[in-house]
Amino acid sequence: MTKCPRCFTPLPDDRTSWLPTAPGDVEVDDIATAFQGTPVRSGRVVDLDRPATADDDWSPDPSAVEEKVGGPAVEVCPTCHYRLPVGWRSAHATCIAMAGARATGKTVYIAVLVKSLQLLGERLNCVVEPATAETEMAYRELYEKPLYEERGILESTPAAHTSNQHQREPLIFSLGTWHGTRQFLVLRDVAGEDLENPNNVHVQHMRFFAQADGVVFMFDPLKVESVRQQLHDLVPVQERVGGDPRSVLRTVLSIIGDATPNLAVVLSKFDALQALQHVEGSEWSEIMSQPGAAFSRDPSLQYAPYNEIDGRLLHHEVRSLLDKLEAKSMVMAVDQPHTGAAVNSRFFAVSALGESPVGDRLHHNGISPFRCLDPVRWVLAQRGVWV
Repeated sequence: MTKCPRCFTPLPDDRTSWLPTAPGDVEVDDIATAFQGTPVRSGRVVDLDRPATADDDWSPDPSAVEEKVGGPAVEVCPTCHYRLPVGWRSAHATCIAMAGARATGKTVYIAVLVKSLQLLGERLNCVVEPATAETEMAYRELYEKPLYEERGILESTPAAHTSNQHQREPLIFSLGTWHGTRQFLVLRDVAGEDLENPNNVHVQHMRFFAQADGVVFMFDPLKVESVRQQLHDLVPVQERVGGDPRSVLRTVLSIIGDATPNLAVVLSKFDALQALQHVEGSEWSEIMSQPGAAFSRDPSLQYAPYNEIDGRLLHHEVRSLLDKLEAKSMVMAVDQPHTGAAVNSRFFAVSALGESPVGDRLHHNGISPFRCLDPVRWVLAQRGVWV
């Protein structure tokens, strides 16, 4: 059983849903609209249930589908009516939701993450590539081209009510075949603006967080007031505004509720803290200059399986850094969620670019990712993929 790429709901074995592909009458699909957050118009979705006498591995006969639908059809998710890629039911998908306040760097992180996954895939003899034409176009035009060719800083993800549909759609990547099964990675990003609004906790198009295999919550430590005060005059002033990461984390945990996705809590833009090792006479210079610290090295592209020991060491180091930065409230919010539901969590530190941008342009040193693969490799390892 695999999950829908949009709502992350497991696809039922005893029901399939189909949408006609031939031109015809279209109308507003209330179900698809609720799950996408903007109006969706399509033909009438037809459900087919498994007959009581059918085997457990039942799948509808194509001719029976055409007869019921009235012509050629494409399979859609029975829950949200999302069009499923061909062969989706026979594969396994790891579904990850991206979260964070505005200006956290989620969009830049996704752009660099995919490149890093492709490099690691080569070492594992797995080809990482877009699984759909929509993903290929979206990644090319919205992530790869602006960052790697135009060398600019990517625009923030638009809010759900805006018209940019491509950044609301899931990004679906093939991870090749692992243990005899085709594997896919699904990434869904949400605008920080939407997560900064606590009124969005109960909206339908946010419910996929509770169904995710992993939630990658990114936060810029310099957006925490206590951290910013401690590092005043030691790191460059950031111009882009964003909400308080603690309130966004609270919203995310409220959406998750009592569900059990793996929660990766990620310090983004870690290069700003790494640069403190060069500030002579500073207490932070000694802390960030430890050569044996996990946050001083990056083994994420190693061929070996995900390094659980290294991951745990980094987890405890990041928690200690947050404590030193007087941001223990972030740690406590994860350890003792206000929802009362325990989550399987781990802390990470990443830098997508390696150097702080100069205005809206990349640093002249280019892109040098640091530990960008860690959060996703951890979630994949929980699913038994690339281990």
